[in-house]
Amino acid sequence: MIQIRLANYDDISDVREVAIQSYEATFAAFNTRENMDAFYSESYALKVMQREFYEPHSYLFVATDGDSILGFVRLRKNDEANDKLGDNTVELQRLYIHPQHQGRNIGKQLMEAALQQANELKVEYIWLGVWERNFKAQKFYSHWGFERFGEHVFQMGDDPQIDWLLKRKL
Repeated sequence: MIQIRLANYDDISDVREVAIQSYEATFAAFNTRENMDAFYSESYALKVMQREFYEPHSYLFVATDGDSILGFVRLRKNDEANDKLGDNTVELQRLYIHPQHQGRNIGKQLMEAALQQANELKVEYIWLGVWERNFKAQKFYSHWGFERFGEHVFQMGDDPQIDWLLKRKL
């Protein structure tokens, strides 16, 4: 039975593995191996993810089935969208499901946890960035009422890519 809970520090290694497997399945066909590996070393190094765990005003929820972590969602307060949305926002930074467990409504459950946390924070907007070519994710977020409000460059190794910025008013 799938359960959603706040992550603990001991989960970080498994969360990292889900992140890499999900990212690989979603983006490897569109990027060079060098750029994928550069991204992993910059963003998914174990020490980076351990540091993120203790970042103030961040929230990491995991979807579990027994002892296995099947997916996760990470929220964080930051000022990256303040110029467009004001300063009462939270970013949905990552929502990943292990490729072997997609299609089990885990994304729905993680999104519900993220929205509940955002509501508890009493933010005006929850927002995120999604690659302009990640149509599956765009459809998922659209279903949840997110709409495009801008874009920014997402550096993937030596390849500058465009992320659409999506928001949902709470």
